[in-house]
Amino acid sequence: MSVPSDSRRPLVVALLMAVMVISVLDKSIFAFAGPQIIDELKLSPEQFGFIGSAFFFLYSISGVLVGFLANRLPSRGILAGMSVVWMVAQLLTALSSSFFALVASRMLLGAGCGPGTAVTQHACFKWYAPRERVLPSALIQVAIMLGAIAGALSLPLLIQHLGWRVGYLILAAIGLVWLVLWLVYGREGQHDDAEDEASGGTAPYRHLLLNRTFVFITLAGFCSYLPTALIYSWVPVYLQKGLAMTPMQSGYVVMAATVGVIALNLAVSSLSQRALKRGASVRLAMVAPPMLACLVAGLAMSLMGFVEQGLTATLALYLVGGILVNLLPAFANSIVAFIAPPRQRGSMLAIHIGLMTSAGMLAPHVVGQAVGWEGGDIARGFELAVGLFGLALVAGGLLGLRLIDPERSRAQIATHSTESANTPAPCQA
Repeated sequence: MSVPSDSRRPLVVALLMAVMVISVLDKSIFAFAGPQIIDELKLSPEQFGFIGSAFFFLYSISGVLVGFLANRLPSRGILAGMSVVWMVAQLLTALSSSFFALVASRMLLGAGCGPGTAVTQHACFKWYAPRERVLPSALIQVAIMLGAIAGALSLPLLIQHLGWRVGYLILAAIGLVWLVLWLVYGREGQHDDAEDEASGGTAPYRHLLLNRTFVFITLAGFCSYLPTALIYSWVPVYLQKGLAMTPMQSGYVVMAATVGVIALNLAVSSLSQRALKRGASVRLAMVAPPMLACLVAGLAMSLMGFVEQGLTATLALYLVGGILVNLLPAFANSIVAFIAPPRQRGSMLAIHIGLMTSAGMLAPHVVGQAVGWEGGDIARGFELAVGLFGLALVAGGLLGLRLIDPERSRAQIATHSTESANTPAPCQA
């Protein structure tokens, strides 16, 4: 069998970016269809919030389990299997006609999407050396944002003219097209082979999971995902039912935030990559930018939630917070990949992303409860919840700045890995 060369890398990365776009469309159609679904099925705010949270019930568990499989199995086959689950879930949602059916279909989609980011990043990292991964990781995150733009531009019109059920069927068909292309052109990268030889094998998971860099980058990620998770459930509902925007106006707001996220990720990740090539410390180049972004985002969201604002100021604060908070994921994934031995990178990314995105089980439900606390006022309830999430972001950013140190953690883990490799195996009776 011939070994894929780096000349195939652009095509593979493009396909990985494409699957992340599809993943976002599959997840976010529920949010854009939310007003129609609420009206058609007569759902209460609490029920709608529960369905939004149901997507995450199996998301983290599935992500972690499949992440361990990614340590041993080719990413190509895992991604193909996940895309099949997405298609089945979309078909089931299109046929759903009750609260419980929607909960079940959203849980299935969550189980299929849970490993998506970790396995895609893992597959991408196989094509790059450790200090070259910030920009490609950002490209995967940019693909997520491109999916949000595509959703903001197409899904409201699609749902308005054809209905939400047809929208789900169309997304299932798009997933099938990607699967065929991936089976034909998808390949595995080879950079892990040389890294395996230099790393000394594997390290005990207690040293990996309890390492302070992993703990606090994951905590910061959890805090950042609290407001981010709402894009798949409450944000369009807030904009349309809370602020009385039309579906297209809400789509433009989401698109504006997404364009900002893309520009920020590309600019900051490029500067970080350049700094690393010039010899900057990983802590300066990879930790400081996202943690500072979390601090500013948290302050903006806190102001939005706890200080009375006009409509323009409220949207401005939300856009600032929503854009800045989305700088973290690409850097967080690169940091986890930097400290983890290559043979354990898939599981470590999956555990990190699983713990981070577990915030998605909490966030929509909190918004639903907050709307109830505010007497059914969607705008005030949403803003109150976002303000609380902002306070969590400030705390996560401060702890991250103080305690995340990837180079120190990588050296510690390498020591444990070497010790593990050199420990004699027990004699067999």
